[in-house]
Amino acid sequence: MAPSAVASPGNAVLLANVTNNTHRLWWRDPGLRSLNILLLSCFLGSIANGYDVSLISGLEAIPRWFEDISGAKNVNTLGLLIAAYSFGGVISFFPAPWVADKLGRRWGIIIGDVGIIVAVIGQCFCKTAVQFLGTRLVLGFFSLFNSISSTALLSELAHPRQRAIVGALFNTFFFVGAITAAWTSFGSHSIDNSWSWRTPVITQLFWTSVQLVFVLFTPESPRWLVNNQRPDEAKSTLAKYHANGDETDELVIVEFSEICASVELSKSSKVTWASLFATPGNRRRVFICLGLGLATQWVGNGIISYYFAPVLETVGISNPTQQQGINGGLQIYNWFLSIAGAMLAERAGRRKLFMLSSSIMLLFMILVLTCSAVFANTGNSSSGTAVIVFLFLFLGGYVIGFTPIPILYVNEIWPTELRAKGGSVYWLSQTLAVCFNQYVNPIALREIQWRYYFVYVGVLIAVIIFVYFFVPETKGSSLEEVAGIFDKEYAVAVSQPLSNALRKEETEVATVENAA
Repeated sequence: MAPSAVASPGNAVLLANVTNNTHRLWWRDPGLRSLNILLLSCFLGSIANGYDVSLISGLEAIPRWFEDISGAKNVNTLGLLIAAYSFGGVISFFPAPWVADKLGRRWGIIIGDVGIIVAVIGQCFCKTAVQFLGTRLVLGFFSLFNSISSTALLSELAHPRQRAIVGALFNTFFFVGAITAAWTSFGSHSIDNSWSWRTPVITQLFWTSVQLVFVLFTPESPRWLVNNQRPDEAKSTLAKYHANGDETDELVIVEFSEICASVELSKSSKVTWASLFATPGNRRRVFICLGLGLATQWVGNGIISYYFAPVLETVGISNPTQQQGINGGLQIYNWFLSIAGAMLAERAGRRKLFMLSSSIMLLFMILVLTCSAVFANTGNSSSGTAVIVFLFLFLGGYVIGFTPIPILYVNEIWPTELRAKGGSVYWLSQTLAVCFNQYVNPIALREIQWRYYFVYVGVLIAVIIFVYFFVPETKGSSLEEVAGIFDKEYAVAVSQPLSNALRKEETEVATVENAA
């Protein structure tokens, strides 16, 4: 039987009906306008990640890069170069969430940015594949600091009315970075010297540097502040950005009460890595994070994302200019569709988007497989063109669900004290899947070519079964209410002080009105 959201429907209704000192249009409200501008510091982390991840596809289509980087032409070495970014993320599995929990979400971003800047500068001076490998490892290591802290800060600081859409939009900005990388590579590939590849490499600095400046002005997560014995600062932050400075605002009282109740409950036991497996609810969360992490990378998108040029060559498109142009257009197409998916996160729900996305991918992966087989056996140019069309449609299916929703969902299901650690489980699972794909894909494409797509047809069927039976719906709930879907004690602990807080506020208002 498929899971469903069953926790605290009364709280969701209550949150939807409390008064709030903000304009319904965020751009006409000074507090929300300031908050959303500052939250760009989180989105910039996604843009930087998109650039870093996608850059290698652009470099593969620049002949001068292979000439200047000794050893890069070897197919096994190329697999390691691509996978190095992900290997770096695996190494930071423990330190990245520790920094986010111990020093705060902002410091996690700052440390990540500084490390990325150092790695990019070093990358510009590489002459061998080993040197490039080392800089990619460092880049991946510090990128996870950025990703974990950025997603946690975004979900914990966003206004409740906007949290679902803002959280879902986070990963769509990956494509802004990917678009920048694709078109920078396209613009520079005709330069007749080493700057043909050094230009897109050094451009990595832009997004990270802008984020580093923005985050200096961004407030810390109120949930992290409460969890670290700084409740007054937390309430002040909530009031300033969620109610234009009104600490008596009903929504601020509700949010603050829920956060305090959730944190108080977590104090009953020491939070360690073992806490991820301490309760049935946490074990279920871990299973979902592992499943979603694998699903985001093992459905066939990895072949297109990291080996786009070789895939195009299998259907007769080998001209670097054509490859770069198609890649650039693909990234723009992906970005618009992922935004559409993000905007539907709260209206359609997380489960429906996961199921829709998986089903569309399965359909078009079968068609890609069929047309690739026809082209390989007959050389029919129409079949080769159809592969490109179906690849676009396949990725369209991917980005409407598996780009915006996993990051939102993973950060929703974990309570505050475990959010960074739980998020790192997702990132580790995803990173290990990427490492496997990046090393295996070029070998598999070379040895069995189009037959490799059979593997992804099977994986997609497994993903549909996983989502249907194990992924519950979370739409319409606050972060603390989502915890109640997995742990009944959270549902009880949060709902009681929430109701008490509102009753107390109503009593105080009534007393003042009667006195008047």
